[in-house]
Formats: sequence, C-alpha cells, structure tokens
Amino acid sequence: MKANEIVSVLNNFKESSYQRVLINGRWGIGKTKYVGDFKEGYSNSCYVSLFGKKSIDSIIQEVYLRIIENAPIKKNTSILREKMKNLNISLYGFSLSIPIIEDLHKALNKELKQKATFIIIFDDLERKHDDLGIKEILGLIDSLSKIENIKTVLIAATEQLTVTDKELFKDYQEKAIDRIYTIEAFADEAPVNILGEEAWKVIGKLSENFKFNNLRTFEKTSLFIKEVVAVLGEDIFTDKFTRADLFRMCFASVFYKVEHKNEMILLNSNDDKDSIINAYYTAEESGVIEYLCNYILKNSLDNVMCKSVFQHINNWYETSTYSREIILNLIASINSYEKQPSNFYSSEEEILDLIDYYREYIKGLNGVEQLEDIITILSTSFDWCEVLTVDFGIGNEEILNLVSKNISNRIDLSKSSYLNEIDSWHTHIHSEEVRNVVNLINEAIRVEYYNQLIKRINDCFYQHSFNEYSYLRQLIDSIISIKYEPIKESLVKSLVDHNYFFPIPSGKITEEQWNWCNQIHKLIVEIARYWEMEDFYKDFQGYIYNQEITKKDKLLQHRLKQFFG
Repeated sequence: MKANEIVSVLNNFKESSYQRVLINGRWGIGKTKYVGDFKEGYSNSCYVSLFGKKSIDSIIQEVYLRIIENAPIKKNTSILREKMKNLNISLYGFSLSIPIIEDLHKALNKELKQKATFIIIFDDLERKHDDLGIKEILGLIDSLSKIENIKTVLIAATEQLTVTDKELFKDYQEKAIDRIYTIEAFADEAPVNILGEEAWKVIGKLSENFKFNNLRTFEKTSLFIKEVVAVLGEDIFTDKFTRADLFRMCFASVFYKVEHKNEMILLNSNDDKDSIINAYYTAEESGVIEYLCNYILKNSLDNVMCKSVFQHINNWYETSTYSREIILNLIASINSYEKQPSNFYSSEEEILDLIDYYREYIKGLNGVEQLEDIITILSTSFDWCEVLTVDFGIGNEEILNLVSKNISNRIDLSKSSYLNEIDSWHTHIHSEEVRNVVNLINEAIRVEYYNQLIKRINDCFYQHSFNEYSYLRQLIDSIISIKYEPIKESLVKSLVDHNYFFPIPSGKITEEQWNWCNQIHKLIVEIARYWEMEDFYKDFQGYIYNQEITKKDKLLQHRLKQFFG
C-alpha cells in the first residue's frame, strides 16, 4: 500500500476489532507524515517517539504527560491540579510532577480508562536505545491493549532493526500485533508537495526513469534548490539560464550522491566495447558532469552552456564549497552570449569581415568585458581562421597583454578569496590554440591574484594594521597548492624585499602585533615545508637575530624563543 493510505487505515482502526497494529515501511517513505495527518484530525490520540528511549518507564511517563498535555485545562482545573500535586518534571516551560514510578502504571491506567477509543501511537521502533528490549516494548503494547477502549499503533522500519532485534520481533510479533500494514511506496502526491508544482514539472519527468528509496531525495533536492537560489539570487534566470536548468542540476547532484552514493551504476560494465567510454566518465572530474547530463538528466538541459555552471553546482552539494563570484560570472557569460548566425552559408568575404571585426574588438578591449566572452570570440575567430587558412593577426602574448586590465579587474580580494580562473568547462572552447590562450590567461590570473594579495599584506604591514590579517591567512592557506615556479619566486622575493613583513616584537607590543608575528612565522614554515626551502627558514631566522635590537632586548629574545625554541 502507499503511504497516504495510512490515514484511512487509522480512521478505520478506531472502529475495528483490532487492538494493536503495526505500520511497517522503509525510512523516508512518509509514514510519520501521514500518521501526523491522522493525529491532527483525531484529538483522542497521542504520539510518542521511541527515538533514544532507554526504558519502559520513560515511555510510560511520556504517554502520561501527553495525555495530561491534551486535557481540557480550563474545564478541569481542580482535577488537573490534583494530578500535578507532586510534580517535579518540567514540560514545555511548566512545572509538572509525576507519581512515583511504582504508582505510575496505576495512574496511567486510571487516566486512560476515562477516554473513549483512545489511540496511542509509538513511532521510531528501530531508533530506540540498545538498552531497551524489543520484548519490553511489545509487552507494554500488549498491556495497554488490555485497558478498555485503548488501541495502540506501532510505526517501524523493521529492516533497520539489529539482527538480534529482528529475530526477537519475529518471534513475538504474532502475540503482540493483531495486524501488519506494509507501506511499499510513498504517496503519488508526496514529491510534488515537497518540491512544489514548478520544480516537479521539471524533475517529475526525470524521476520517472528511476526507483527512489525514500522521499528524502526530494526533500534534500528542495532544500538545495532553495539554498542555491538564496545565495545566487532570483535575478539570474533568463531564457538562456533557465530556472528549469537549475532545478535539473540540483536534482542530479542530490540524486547522484543520495541515491547512487556517487557511483556510476548506470554505466554498462559488461561489454568490453564500453570500457573506453566508461573510462572517459571515470578518468577525470569533468566526466562526472557528462555522466550526470547523459544518464541522469538524459541530455535535457535547455542550454548545454550550463554545463560550466553544473560543475560548480555539483561540487557545491558534494563539498559545501563554492564561489558565488565565479558562478555568477559564468551565468552572466551565458546570459550575455549572443549566438552568431550560422556562417556555413556565408561567403568567404563575409567570414573575413567577421574575423576583422573580432580582431578589432580584441584590440579595443577596455577592461570591463567578461573574460568568458572574450574567449568565446577568440574561439569563433580561430575556428574560421583555420578553415580559411588565414592568420588572426594577434599572437598569444599580445592577447595576454590586451586582456591584462580584464584580468586585474576580475580579482576582488575584498569579496572573494578564490582565484576566479576561467572555468575549463567553458563550452565555447573548441581548438587547442584557444585552450593554450586560456592556460596563459589562467596563469596570469594566478600571478595577478598573488600580486594583489602581497600588495594588501604590504599595506597592512606598513600601516601597522596588524588586526587585518585575513589576507595573510589567505596566503598561508594557499601555499600548499601553489605549483607555478614564477609565483613562488615572486612571493619569496617580495617577502625578502619587505623584511618578511615581520614587525619585530620589541618593547611594548599589542596582541594584534604578536598575532601577526605568529602568522608570518607560520607562513615561512609552510613555505619551507611545502616548497622544500629549508634555507629560506634559516635566512628568516638569521635576519631577525642579526638585528641590533634583537641582540640588546632581553624581552625580545624571550619572545623569539616562542618561535625558534
């Protein structure tokens, strides 16, 4: 049966001859949701979760409190006050007391006998504490069923019970349970209720191709969509970067992680002919996005250019790490892209005019253009130059010089600590020549990033703004990832030329200055370790100890021992 039928089952249960029923179904299928719907419509009931419960007494106490909680307080104030006379437990901010444990069963029975067809619902059997035995729970249910007009409902995912508990439950359920209802599928309307009609119109078509273990995939997808939209904003959507494509990318990222556990289980691994194709998907990170597009989304993206964003969306869900600036730049590039009319039927003269136009565009860059747009233009130009065997007329080094302002303007350290390189997934890159240009530009971006970072550190150092060491932290955190030798050489030179940005901690110092000194020391240690420059650390140490003030200031020498031992 489907999960939504639980409401009908429980409504019929009120008048049936059954006293004790079990509703069994896997996690995330919607059992608790529809049990809650029933309870909302039937006040003569109470709900108790067994999650973490260690003893029967704690369960009985909660049942008793739930009944007291639902009592008509205004009409029965004197009766309720008598029941609470000895209270010493706090519930929802009110001081309550409960009879001592040995009298609690009698008090509970007395209370329950006053009810007409009262239903007690116990949920999360599989989440009980290990100290609480299955036999005890079933014994409690059996005892409660002997009270007139009391019925019990047990909600469980028995497949999640331990091996021992499964065996015990199997042995005793016949005596303690009158009827078992098995929930095999979630309600048809559940996914659309979770995702909303707009998202479900997109995701529903994709979901028909797969079997889902539980509703949590849809719940997680809905939450992830809301998170992404909250970060990126509502104004990103156009007819080029559609809301539907964002829904698809979020769904595929969640589905791949939650349902398939990051395994490419849809690949055909039985046929040797497919081994080369499979290697394409599994060899590199980019293959994951192609897999998701081909096998999960069935190539349904409205705009294939969105693959460049998809890489970041998937990584966002996988690692919780993202750069808002990079993603927005990619989306802006997609939204601003103007597809050129097909030149296949153009004359050679028209294509040469187009190449001339693009050449002048590149020569006239003013620094505000998006690098992704520039690369698209270069890609188109280089493709046609190859077809017509003509020279574009601008070499790679000159291109690099012409985009220097664009590179500088692309970096904003106050907003982002990311390098913001051109994404390798940019869909307009076709030729190897353009990829070489992209590599050169990305190298220049890295150089410019660290140049700006050193400049900020330099400004803080000479202005004695030692409390502003976020830029210093950015540099320290990136040392291990720097592989480009010119950047290493430039950073080391800057450190030496500026006395290692180390404010000698002599005389009276501030806590901020001391923290800055610690950060610089850590920076030098990281460089020496990860760049294999042990002599650089020794040079730093020698520079400090060769200062005249170091030789004279005993307190300074004491402080330096904190660094050098």
